[in-house]
Amino acid sequence: MNDQANRRSAAQLGELALLMNAVEDYAIFLLSPEGLIRSWNSGAKRTFGYDESEIIGSSFALFYAESDASKPAEELSTASREGRVEDQGWRIRKDGERFWANTIITVLRDEEGQVHGFAKVTRDMTAQRESAERLRQSGEIFQLLVSSVREYAIFMLDLDGRIATWNAGAQRLKGYTPDEIIGRHFSTFYTQPDLDIHKPERELEIARQEGSVEDEGWRLRKDGSRFWANVVITAMRDAHGELRGFAKVTRDITDRKRSEEMQLVLLEQREARLVAEQERSRAETSFRVAQDANRAKDEFLMTLSHELRTPMTAILGWSRLLPTMAPNDPMFLDAITAISTNAQLQARLIDDILDVSRIVSGKLRLTLEAVEVSRLVMNAVDSVGATAEAKEISITTSLAPGLGSVLIDGTRILQVIWNLLSNAVKFTPRHGAVTLSARRVTSQLQISVTDTGEGIDPQFLPHVFEPFRQAEVPATRTHGGLGLGLSIVRYIAEAHGGTITAQSEGRGKGATFTLMLPIRAVATTRTEGSRPSAQIGAGLLAGVDVVLVDDDVDSRKVLGATLGGAGARLRAYDSAQAALQGIDDSQPDLVLTDIAMPEVDGYAFTHQLRKRPYGSQIKVVALSAFPAGLDQRAEFDLYLSKPIDPFDLVDELSKLVRAERATP
Repeated sequence: MNDQANRRSAAQLGELALLMNAVEDYAIFLLSPEGLIRSWNSGAKRTFGYDESEIIGSSFALFYAESDASKPAEELSTASREGRVEDQGWRIRKDGERFWANTIITVLRDEEGQVHGFAKVTRDMTAQRESAERLRQSGEIFQLLVSSVREYAIFMLDLDGRIATWNAGAQRLKGYTPDEIIGRHFSTFYTQPDLDIHKPERELEIARQEGSVEDEGWRLRKDGSRFWANVVITAMRDAHGELRGFAKVTRDITDRKRSEEMQLVLLEQREARLVAEQERSRAETSFRVAQDANRAKDEFLMTLSHELRTPMTAILGWSRLLPTMAPNDPMFLDAITAISTNAQLQARLIDDILDVSRIVSGKLRLTLEAVEVSRLVMNAVDSVGATAEAKEISITTSLAPGLGSVLIDGTRILQVIWNLLSNAVKFTPRHGAVTLSARRVTSQLQISVTDTGEGIDPQFLPHVFEPFRQAEVPATRTHGGLGLGLSIVRYIAEAHGGTITAQSEGRGKGATFTLMLPIRAVATTRTEGSRPSAQIGAGLLAGVDVVLVDDDVDSRKVLGATLGGAGARLRAYDSAQAALQGIDDSQPDLVLTDIAMPEVDGYAFTHQLRKRPYGSQIKVVALSAFPAGLDQRAEFDLYLSKPIDPFDLVDELSKLVRAERATP
C-alpha cells in the first residue's frame, strides 16, 4: 500500500515539475537555505539566459548588481521571518544586460518547522516599466504645457472640490500663487449670492452625473475684484470608470460681456423708447377712460341721490302730515298708500345695491330647485301687471307647450324676468305693447321680452349690461333707476351657465332681451297638465331596490325625488367608489349611473361591477348627455339620454324590472 502511495506521489511530483518547466513567462526555481539554486525552469533560462548546468549550485546573488550586494541575504532573512518577501528592482542577465524585475521569495519549511529552502518567482517587468515611464514623462510634458498657458486658468480639483494643481494662467487670472491656493476649496472664487444657492456644489454634482458642466457668471480675484468668466468643469475618470477628480478651465470674458451689455443697453434704450410711446398712448387712453369712469361715477352718485331722495321726500312729507289728518280725511288713505309705495321702491333700490355688493365680493349664492317654467313666467307678469295697466300697456305671453320644470334658482330667475319686464314697461310709452315668450331650444330654455318702447342707441348697446351705465343724462332723464338692474341680470344668467343678450334697431324702435338657460339633468317636456305630478308613476317601482350614482348633487335630488315618488327604495352615491362599496354590502335590483364622473366614469364603474360574482344579476341603466357607440351601450341593460321626462324615466325602468321578473 505504501509503495502504491509512493508511486502516486512520485507521479504527481513529476507532473508538477513538467508544469513548472513549461512556464516561460516566469522564472521559477528553488533555493537552498543558504540561497543556492537547486532547480531551474525554462522561464528562468529565458529570463536570465543561463542553462541549468551553468547555474545549479550557484548563489542567486549572482543576479544582483554590486550596489545591491546585501540585498539577497536581507530578502532571505525577511522571507524566513515573515514567510515571504516581494521586491521590485534591477536584475542582471548572463550577458550583463539589466532588466526590471518583480520577485517573490517564499520560505519552505519541513514538518518540524525547519527551513527547508525557498521558492523564488521572478517576472520581467521591463516593458511595463518603460510604458509607465513614458506615461510619466508625457504627463510631465502635459503639466509643463498646462503650466505655461497664461490665457486660461487650468487647474485640477480633488473629489471634494479642493484645488490640487495651479497653472500660470490661473495665477495671472485670479491673483493667487500656488502656495496660497492649493488645498483650498474652489468655491473661494464664487460671489456670495452664488454661495447662498450652493452653486459650486451643484456644478460638481452636474459634472459628476453628466461628465461636464459649462457656466458663465461673476467670479472673484484675490483682491476682491470681479470678472465675468466662462467656466468648464470636466469629471476625470480612470480606466475602470472610477471618478478621480475634476479638471477646471476658466477664461476671462469680461470684455465680451461688456460689449454684449452695451448692445443690450442700446436695444433696451430702443425698446424703452417704444414702450414709452406705448405708455404715453395708453396713458392718454387711460386718462380718457378715467374721465369717462369719473363722469360715470358722478352721474351714478347724482342718480343715487335723486333715486333715494325722491321716495324719501314722499315718505317724510306724508309722515309729517299724517298726525295733522283725521282718519276720515280722504287724503289720509292716499298718504298711507304713498308711504307704502315709496318705501317699497326704496327697498328695491337698496336690494339692487346689495346685490351688486354680493356679486363683487363673490357672495351671491344660488339655490337650485325644480321650478315650473310657466308658473314662474306668469308670476313675473303679475308682478308688473299693475304698472303696465296704469300706462295702458298690453303684456302678451307666448308659452310653448312642454315647458315643464327646470333646475334653477327660482327666486333669482324671477328677479331676472321681473327686471326685464319692468324695464320694458318703464321704457315703453303709453298704449305700447310688451311681449314675453318662452320655449325650449335644443337643450336650453329661451325666455324673450320684446317691447315697442324707446329702443337703444347703437353706440350704447355694447354697454347696456355694464353696472352704473345709463343712456340718459341724470339731470334731464325721464326714467328712474340706478342702472344696476341689467348688470345683475347678466350675472345671474351667467351664474346659471346661461347668457343674456340685447337687440335693438335704434332709438324709437323698441328692444328685445333674450335669456338662455341650460336645462339640467331631468327636465320635463310634457304638455302642461297632461300628466299630473301626483301621478308620477306611483307604485311602478314599488319594492325595487335602486342604487343611484351621480356626482351632481342637484341631479341626485331630482332623480331621487322621481324614483322615490315611484315607490323605489333608493340609495344615492356621489362617486363610483362609494357605490361599489355600498353594493358589495347589499346588492340592489337596479343601478342607475351617470357617465361623466370624476376619477371613475360610468363605463369603468359598470365594468368593475360586472366583474363582481353577483354583477350579472344586477340591471345597470346609463343616464347621460353623452352619445354612446354600440360597443359602449352593450355594457348596459338600458342607455337613456338626458334630458329625460321623469314619467318616461319611471316607465322605462319599470319596463326593465317587469321584463326581468317575467324571465324564468
